[in-house]
Amino acid sequence: MSHHFLTNHNYSVQPKSSSSPSKIINTIKSTTTPTTNKRKHSCYYPTTTTMASAKIGPTQSPLLANQPKDTINLAVGHPMHSELPNKIISDALKRCGSKLKHNQLDLNYIPSEGPTGAVEELCSFLRRQYKEEEKEEEMRVTGYQAKTEQNENDETKMQSKAGTTTTTTSATTATKNVLQPEDLFFTSGVSHGIEMATSILAKPNDIVVCEKATYFLATKIFEDHDMEITTVKSNEFGLDVNALKIRLEEGDTFINPINSILENVGATPRKKRKVLFRPKLVYIVPTHSNPQGVTMPQKAREELVRLAHEYKFHIIADEVYHILSWSKEPLPDRFCKVERKYLAKNPEEANGDFRAVVSVSSFTKILAPALRVGWIETADSVMRGKFSKRGYIISGGNSAGFSANVVCEAIKQTETEAFMNDLKGSYASRCAVLCNKLEREGCGWEFEKPSGGYFVWIKLPEGVTSKSLEPYAQHLKVAYLAGERCSANDACKEDLERYIRLCFAHLSASEIQEGVSKLSEAVLRVMSFQDVESKRLGED
Repeated sequence: MSHHFLTNHNYSVQPKSSSSPSKIINTIKSTTTPTTNKRKHSCYYPTTTTMASAKIGPTQSPLLANQPKDTINLAVGHPMHSELPNKIISDALKRCGSKLKHNQLDLNYIPSEGPTGAVEELCSFLRRQYKEEEKEEEMRVTGYQAKTEQNENDETKMQSKAGTTTTTTSATTATKNVLQPEDLFFTSGVSHGIEMATSILAKPNDIVVCEKATYFLATKIFEDHDMEITTVKSNEFGLDVNALKIRLEEGDTFINPINSILENVGATPRKKRKVLFRPKLVYIVPTHSNPQGVTMPQKAREELVRLAHEYKFHIIADEVYHILSWSKEPLPDRFCKVERKYLAKNPEEANGDFRAVVSVSSFTKILAPALRVGWIETADSVMRGKFSKRGYIISGGNSAGFSANVVCEAIKQTETEAFMNDLKGSYASRCAVLCNKLEREGCGWEFEKPSGGYFVWIKLPEGVTSKSLEPYAQHLKVAYLAGERCSANDACKEDLERYIRLCFAHLSASEIQEGVSKLSEAVLRVMSFQDVESKRLGED
């Protein structure tokens, strides 16, 4: 992966506009009213009327609200309207409607895991997308087959010594080492999958580990469940698994709050002590991540699954961008596949009832968000059973409902997969446009070029923060997502104040180029203003 360090040492360059920095700021202050943002996560800052502090209508995204019509919005992570598969879905609806004349079951209550036949159709589609064939690996063994045979031989020998002749058969079963229908469960999208997994696997005050820069709306789900959100160090691929391992092994240092009181009165503070660090969940976006656009390597995935089994925590892998890849190199295994391989090598774990991984994904990014159809993938039926036994699922049936039939009717068609391939090509092209323009503008920012997903994560030049950039960007009518908005908790915000996230999926190539030009001008204006202020202070 190439790392771009783009510099422009002429920090006193004159802005393209004749407006001075102070004039811009004063203009903005005079035309906006300060607001108080009571939400824990603000989009930018409450000193001006921003996207997050605006009143949001019932159908508006918080990243689209209150934006002037001519604002170039590089913040919002939506597909482009013109690239939605209207004809494909319309045709699928017609076919589903035609089937209703002969099938009386489709509009009735549906099974817990999804409509009859739909799970099998989803499985077939995903195997094609993931390039998983039945012959890929002959066995997915819940315990090695060789180990099973050895156990049976040992049991026979023991019984022979005891004078018995009856042989026992191991309960170990063999299944294919590729995705199976019993590994899948329909949801209403990734957010629903995260909500379900959290409600099933965690309870209030449990710890969830997130990457410092994470999907900014996932944390709200964990907060709703009164979980404690914490982070470990990150590296160039996202979550630093080795740092997590060290923390699990060594624990956390607990400092009694009474220490500060004792110190104030001159008494000897109590000794610090170690406490176990035992998270219940680890939430990650491991492939073409949101917001960073990076992918966790295979070895790190394998180690994280091993740690999960050793310390008995669950991994919620948000793999919504796994299919949306145009990398020439093979992607690392999906987390469920990593766990299947782990179970095959560890029969004692496979024969137990603990499964670590819940993978959540959806058709939001590869078809259309309004369909509200996604899926949960698990290593086998052991984990899936926890979802199908939820009370509201038993009562009302699977939440994806008839929409799952529509989606499955669509993904049967070769034109749908052709559409998805074209979509990936279009995103790859616009991603290249964005990255090339960022490189040409060269105002001191740094970024990694992604090979999939929706986003580019940018580190701003020294001395420029998303907060200092905001008034200039607003004046030039270009929007971005501030790095602080992506912080897992308040403790991370300072670390992310020099970062912004840009999306290449929502805009045309020309809009992207214009947006980056405006953003570059805004950055140069910040640096120019700082240079003027520095000289003024020096003269004083």
